[in-house]
Amino acid sequence: MSEDDRNTIDIAKDVSRNWSGEEMTPDGMLEEFELYGFAKRAGILDQVDQDFRDASPSSDTADLEKYHELVTLRREMQRRHHTLRKAGR
Repeated sequence: MSEDDRNTIDIAKDVSRNWSGEEMTPDGMLEEFELYGFAKRAGILDQVDQDFRDASPSSDTADLEKYHELVTLRREMQRRHHTLRKAGR
């Protein structure tokens, strides 16, 4: 897998593997996401959106399982971000 084909989930898994020796799951990513402040959460969502825009149509949708994982994670991050924002966090 070349560096250009990695999405946000792949990068987060690689970083967590380098730091702790274990891969972070999408649920673990969501738990960490909730701990961040408003600006950092918004920045992460913008970064994921940028990944969607920059990706070539054939690279991300070729592996539907990976694409589904990314879309599901993005949707859940958005939902939690709005919930935390409404709560004043």
